[in-house]
Amino acid sequence: MKMATPSPPRLLLPYPAMLLSPMPILFLAAGPLAAVHHFPARCVLRLRVVPHSASAATTAPSSGGAGSHSAVEVEDYLIANCHLTPPQALKASKNLAHLKSLSNADAVLAFLAGLGFSPKEVAAAVASNPRILCARIERSLAPISAELLALGLSRPQIARLAKIAGRYFLCRSFVSKVRFWLPLFGSPERLLQASDWNYWLLSSDLEKVVEPNVAFLRQCGLSACDISKLLVAAPRLVTMHPEYVQDAVRRAAQLGVAPGSQMFRHAISTAGCIGQEKVDAKIAALRETLGWSQEEVSLAISKAPRILVASEERLRRNAEFLVNEAGLQPRYIARRSVLLMYSLERRLMPRHLVLRLLKDRRLVEEDRCFFNVVAPTEERFLEKFVAPFVDAIPGLADAYESACARKAPVRAS
Repeated sequence: MKMATPSPPRLLLPYPAMLLSPMPILFLAAGPLAAVHHFPARCVLRLRVVPHSASAATTAPSSGGAGSHSAVEVEDYLIANCHLTPPQALKASKNLAHLKSLSNADAVLAFLAGLGFSPKEVAAAVASNPRILCARIERSLAPISAELLALGLSRPQIARLAKIAGRYFLCRSFVSKVRFWLPLFGSPERLLQASDWNYWLLSSDLEKVVEPNVAFLRQCGLSACDISKLLVAAPRLVTMHPEYVQDAVRRAAQLGVAPGSQMFRHAISTAGCIGQEKVDAKIAALRETLGWSQEEVSLAISKAPRILVASEERLRRNAEFLVNEAGLQPRYIARRSVLLMYSLERRLMPRHLVLRLLKDRRLVEEDRCFFNVVAPTEERFLEKFVAPFVDAIPGLADAYESACARKAPVRAS
């Protein structure tokens, strides 16, 4: 007996005017309900067979379901429970659009409170990483916090880490990175300070980036103490690609600073901060202003490599003042090149004024070393060059204070 051939599905065609509509065209089939989207002629018509239940779910209006929360409800929760400002809550709520229940968020907030987070610290942590409210306490928050406490971090320090690291705080490798950095920085506080400047310390790849860079710096003669100080001065350096770090070390040696010397880490941080073109431009400016030879340039950089970080304008203005007003010789400046880094208005000029007044009244020797006057701290300078002479020169302290504030000078009599 010949079997009947099943008839093809019957198309339910809409009105002709609707053929240009993006609405789906439905047809009946022996199997599941299928949806066809009508596209322009140049597009390929794609058929997607969808179970009837799924189709119904997509076409039925959202009922909101038990436990679902609108964006407004989430914002209100963030403001009331997480102490976020309205703008912060609006921004954070976009990362929590999938949130179906606030019970886990409540548990996270209770855990953070039990860890000692203040309301301000909770707000900082949530603003930095809103998805912390979705974290599984037993799988991430609890073990990470316990390990950080075991490493010697206090609860307030953990709160600061959570704020700085953001989403990386919940990564599995986070604790191992903290464990790696602590011996180099010497204390959690120094690690926190450096991480605040460069949070990539806590997110960079240890195996491929950080460990090779640190190993290379040790090969260049830097001790653990030198590396920790370098990390504070230039925290981004060790998180850069290893080839970049190797190039920075090569250019530091080309500056004339001997590897292994106390200034070599300063030369590395300088080379890591600025490109060779800027280095060449600043050296040219110094040679033009001070008439330095190449030997004197090398001497100046070896004494204070960070002078190359200063702007060309500062270098020129300081150099001109030191030669024309303070009467210093270029060779003298080369041997004490840190003078080029001091503030002209708040340090060099006010202290030169005091020194000139003291010399005019022969209260100090005429050949008193200018560097020994401007190098001391503010407290030490006042103690040594101002306080002992306020009776001999009425108005000296006021004249110095006015000069520091860049006000009209007070005449010292």
